[in-house]
Amino acid sequence: MPVKAYYREDLACQHLETALALFAAGNDYGSVVTLAGAADEVFGKFLAAEGKENSLEALKRAVAAIHLKLYGEPTPPRHIADRANMAKNSLKHWDVGDPKLVKFDLKQESIDMLNRPVF
Repeated sequence: MPVKAYYREDLACQHLETALALFAAGNDYGSVVTLAGAADEVFGKFLAAEGKENSLEALKRAVAAIHLKLYGEPTPPRHIADRANMAKNSLKHWDVGDPKLVKFDLKQESIDMLNRPVF
């Protein structure tokens, strides 16, 4: 098969469309998280390169402000990002010593991840 050129935005759109179709069918929420997360990462980096705020940055800013208001102390943005990406990263990474069992509400994580690239 010949090598072809692809625009990354087009591939990210295909990932997002596939994730939406899987979610609508009520199937394979793990793939929904992975595909929507990949699309969000590409779109987010393109926005950041243009000096615009992406959904993860907006989420970190909002959660940090809420945490400060509620608890009177700052929370590291890295902690917010780690929680926001926990399911995505759990599905695509595993290292020796990491647990083989992960626990989260996969359908809700799918919803959360689908919201990010369309923010």
